Amino acid sequence: QHYFIQSNLRSMSKTDLKRDRPAVKVEGDSAALKLQDDITCKGCFKEFNSNRVPKVLHCLHNLCTECISMSFGLNPGTNTVTCPTCQIKCVGKSAESFHTHSYVQIISDISACFKDQMNGTLKCIGCKNVAGLRCLTCNENYCQEHTDFHVRSRATSHHKVLSFKQILSAPLIVSTIKKDENCPSHTTKLVEFFCFTCKLPICTACALSSHESCIYEELSIAVSSLKEKFDKIKPAFNRKAYNLKKKGTILETGIKQIEGDFSNSTATVADMSDSILRQLRQKEATMNLHIEEHRKESQGELRIHQSLVEDKIANIESGTDFVDTVFDYWNPVEVLTVENEIIKRLTELTAEPEEFNAENAKPKAYDMPPLLGDSVVDAINLLENSSFSNKESS
Repeated sequence: QHYFIQSNLRSMSKTDLKRDRPAVKVEGDSAALKLQDDITCKGCFKEFNSNRVPKVLHCLHNLCTECISMSFGLNPGTNTVTCPTCQIKCVGKSAESFHTHSYVQIISDISACFKDQMNGTLKCIGCKNVAGLRCLTCNENYCQEHTDFHVRSRATSHHKVLSFKQILSAPLIVSTIKKDENCPSHTTKLVEFFCFTCKLPICTACALSSHESCIYEELSIAVSSLKEKFDKIKPAFNRKAYNLKKKGTILETGIKQIEGDFSNSTATVADMSDSILRQLRQKEATMNLHIEEHRKESQGELRIHQSLVEDKIANIESGTDFVDTVFDYWNPVEVLTVENEIIKRLTELTAEPEEFNAENAKPKAYDMPPLLGDSVVDAINLLENSSFSNKESS
């Protein structure tokens, strides 16, 4: 498990993080994917919760406390964690030393509550009924009956109460709910200033006492000042993003062009292969035709010689049969009267010359081309220059 987490933290890229696993189904596929990506840790790919609190690294990417602690444990003495999104090494004392991403934490909690509502396990804070609504002001879950009571009450009538589905369909609505924070040192007083020297939110009492010598500013003024700084550098970011998008468009166009060239090339290769195969089939048909002609011609010659041989055999057999009949059935006088004819005919049959040489009568093999190699071009050239092509041209 340690090796798996460390490998994720060291080598995961943005492309690897695009996992279409929307566990929360809300209206709009793109919105659901964006929401799921926001509430998913990029180190362990688990949703943030009370144990896996979303923390903001120095590179402004999110990582859960479990992954940060795991990374610290694998890098003892360095207290560094590598962002799985941008590979930047971030240094911190502990997982809790990084700022909590409050927006992501709230959305993660609402997502978990929505799933519990669908399972029927989420209970209303005022009764045992299933809760289906969240008060974003007091951050509590209510059933419909207690929601009606909550919004009718004079003390809480200004609270914002929405269903989980409404919130998840427009999660940015969470950021519009402004909540007052109490001073860490004086819990009964509200935070009004921010101390830049100590990097702490403080109240008026703190400003006049323990932080009197520090540099501090009213919260709204400090935020407005920071917003002005951001607005000044924002155009540079926009230009950078615009140029990168242009490059991305060029790259996307190149990728599509390569894909088109690939398709055209494969189609061309297929056409070439079909053409070569058609030529080979045509040559094969021509070769088979010449082989058939050679077969007929060779068999015809041998059949002529075969007929002559059979005729001579028949003549010899008829002569010998006649002589046998004469000696078996004729009387001596009759035999002697045809003596000259018998001797003459038998002498002629045995003396007749053979009109063919047995060696020349052997079947003639077809002049086949040599074995074809692996090269299709060589095969075609060889077929073009083979004996049957020469016969065809002649």
